[in-house]
Amino acid sequence: MVSTKEITEMYREKVTENTTSSGIPVKEVYNPEDIAHIDYDKDIGSPGKYPFARGHHPLMYRGKLWNIRNITGLSTPKAYNERLKYLIEQGMTAIECELDSPTFYGLEPDQPSADGHLGVCGTCLHSLKDVEEMLEGLPLDGLSFSSAPSTPELSQAYILTAMKHGFDVGKLRGLALIPHFYLFNTCIPDQEYITFVNGHTSTIFRWSNDFLEYVCKNLFKWNGWYSSGYDIREAFCDAIQEIAYTIAIRNETLRELVKRGVDVNVAAQRFMPVLCVNQDFFEEVAKFRAARRVWAETLKRDFGITDPNALCLRFHANVAGSSFTRQQPLVNLMRGSLSCLAGVLGGALGIQVPSYDEAWATPSEDAATLAIRTQQIIRYESGVPRVVDPMAGSYYVESLTNEMAQRIEAEVDKIEKLGGWLEAMRTGWVKNELEKSQIAIQGKIESGEKTVIGVNRFTIPPEEDFKPKRYAPDVSREVEPYLAEYVEWRDKKRDKEKVKRALENLRHTAEKTNDSLVPPVFEALEADATFAEIRGVLRMVDGLEYDWAGERISFLEVDKG
Repeated sequence: MVSTKEITEMYREKVTENTTSSGIPVKEVYNPEDIAHIDYDKDIGSPGKYPFARGHHPLMYRGKLWNIRNITGLSTPKAYNERLKYLIEQGMTAIECELDSPTFYGLEPDQPSADGHLGVCGTCLHSLKDVEEMLEGLPLDGLSFSSAPSTPELSQAYILTAMKHGFDVGKLRGLALIPHFYLFNTCIPDQEYITFVNGHTSTIFRWSNDFLEYVCKNLFKWNGWYSSGYDIREAFCDAIQEIAYTIAIRNETLRELVKRGVDVNVAAQRFMPVLCVNQDFFEEVAKFRAARRVWAETLKRDFGITDPNALCLRFHANVAGSSFTRQQPLVNLMRGSLSCLAGVLGGALGIQVPSYDEAWATPSEDAATLAIRTQQIIRYESGVPRVVDPMAGSYYVESLTNEMAQRIEAEVDKIEKLGGWLEAMRTGWVKNELEKSQIAIQGKIESGEKTVIGVNRFTIPPEEDFKPKRYAPDVSREVEPYLAEYVEWRDKKRDKEKVKRALENLRHTAEKTNDSLVPPVFEALEADATFAEIRGVLRMVDGLEYDWAGERISFLEVDKG
């Protein structure tokens, strides 16, 4: 029973956290003098006009509502295909594919290291054949596609599948991930290699840049998910670092594409980062407004870009999965609603809200549906999308936007002085900064300085807490039959000589030429080479073991033995 003293203390409770999540001091009240130094035309502007602080388009959602994404991935390609069809019927308009760990880390599904992980927390996709099964019957010309792998094989398999079914590749919409931030995942050897090997950028990194160049020149509605500010933020940096790192990665990528002969105005138009929406509501709204402003100003100043379409930041936003707790999971519905609203007020082109059972397992069907309904409530019932940038003119929001813009630009300048993003990663500076942020945030949670409902305040004994219905892959009915069929196909049904020729061509192109690796990867996929085989061959080009886990060898090497 709560005592009278405890009730009195709660009654008299006041705000004690007087800074934003990024450490920006917050005043009790904001007045006209707080924004007197801000020039409307220079620092804010009208929606759809430089510097785009108020949005990328004059009409914003009155012209086109944001895409509703739902990250999910179920056990096998067949099971995932069924879930995708269901979610599209519920209102999802974009695919965001989550992979199981064997696929993500470049393992074959029958390797010892994959045992117990197949189809868990994502779908297993190991070949073009798997991707075709995952996409069977889907309207690929109407959907937008993105996925979480750190290399382009899944995107290239998606394109091949669309071509096989007669879709116009030039009309496909999607996001292509380029691994400029993968030094963060140093717990898995293959992930550190994704970017660097022996102090130099890797062949897989080259392939990713080749694919981004391919996107710029061939896929006119496809954007380069050249950076995942979301993943950076989930590594526990703050909002200022998230945007600054995203812009620093943009600078590095833009310089690379210009070296390759891509027009700077064309390249910049194809950049669409995936950003994060966390729980600090006003800071998140101000962050997106500041990000568009700094994005435009630095592109104009540092790269001489003149095309308004190239100066405008367009982004997709994922609600922070790390803000969803295992304790009291139904409370996550409110967290998702709050962050989704911040993403809408911030002007996101697409939003993904995690399911409330995010911290438990792969989303159940009911939980995934509620995540979509969250966005639909804001879309159709809240009235929020009727007005472009309704937060504009708020003394607090404009002051915070301006302060964040200044801090973001200062952080970008710091990285540029270090030699750019790749140098900052190579030397360990980025990793050290993230580790400091992780320690600081965890310290605040453990001390109670940062409140997390259900974790350090308003807790419930575990035995009394709500436990969601947990999805688990049906191993005997789904996973084991998939594995048996895959292994039989790979070992007995493929034309191995055709696969070998394609992989040898890929290796030759990577070792002996500076040509793009995209065409030989397309050839390898069409020849039925597996994703792991493609990655393994490119590892060999860098003088590394074919398999980072040390459990298999390439059949290109078997004959030599």
